[in-house]
Amino acid sequence: MKRLVLSILSLLIFVSGFYAADLSDSETAVIHKVLDARLQTRLYSNNDDAISFMKSYRQSIENDAEYKACGEEAKFIVQNLLIIEQYNYMYQKDMKSAELKPFILEQYEKIDIFQNQNSDKSLSPWFYFSSGDVINSSMQFIPQSTAIKLGLKEKDEYDNAVKSNPKISFGYINKGLWYYFAPGIGGGSKTVGKKDFQKAVENAACNYEQFYARIYYSQALYDEGKKAECSTLLSECDAILPKNVYTPFVKKLNDKGYSLFDYVINREKIEKKLGL
Repeated sequence: MKRLVLSILSLLIFVSGFYAADLSDSETAVIHKVLDARLQTRLYSNNDDAISFMKSYRQSIENDAEYKACGEEAKFIVQNLLIIEQYNYMYQKDMKSAELKPFILEQYEKIDIFQNQNSDKSLSPWFYFSSGDVINSSMQFIPQSTAIKLGLKEKDEYDNAVKSNPKISFGYINKGLWYYFAPGIGGGSKTVGKKDFQKAVENAACNYEQFYARIYYSQALYDEGKKAECSTLLSECDAILPKNVYTPFVKKLNDKGYSLFDYVINREKIEKKLGL
C-alpha cells in the first residue's frame, strides 16, 4: 500500500496558495523555455545521456540573459524544474540508488528555507507547481504520515488552481492525475481526470505541455478502449518532438495491453513481464 501511495503521488504536484501573485510575462516565458529544454531529454534512449544533458543545461542557464533578468522566485522555480528532471532520470536508471535521497532532499530543504524567508510574500502558482514536484519525489524519504497528509490536501487545492488559473495547462495535468488515480471513495474520478487532460491539451502554452497533456489524455482514452483516438494523440506527440523515444515506449506498453498509468503503479512487475 505504501508503495502504491508513493507511486501515485510521484505523478502529482502538491500546490497551494493559488490566489498568489503571478510571475511577469518574461519570467513565464523563461519557465516555458526551461520546460521545453526538459522535453529534449525524451530524445535520449540512455538515462545517463539524459542526465548529462540536464547537468549541462543547468550549468548553461546561469549565463542565459533572460534567466539573469528574472527575479529570485523565478530563478528558484527554474532550479526546481531542472533538478526534478535530472532526478527523474536518476530514478529511472536505478530506483534504489543511494544517490537519490541526498540529491532530492537537498532541494526539498531549500524549498522549506525559501518559503520561510518569504513567508510575508505571495508566491506564484509556478513556485508551488515546481516545488511540489520536488516534494512528491521526496515522499519516499520522509515519514509516511507526512507524505499521506500532503497528498490528501491536494484535491481542493487542484480544484482551486484551475478556477483561479484556468489557462495554466500544468494545473489541468496535475488535477487530472489526482482525480485519475485517487479511489472513488476518496473523491477520485477517471471521468473528471480525462476531462482535465483534455483541458490541458486545449490550454498548452509550450511544447512540453502540448506533449505531456497529449500523453496523459491518450492513456485515459486507451483505458476506455478508444485505441484509434489514443494513437492519433501519440502521433501528434511525435510531430511535437520528432524522433523522441518516449511515445514508442508508450505505444509498446499499449500494444502489450498496458497503459502508462498501469506502468507507473506496477513498474517492476510490468518491466519483468515485458523484459524491459
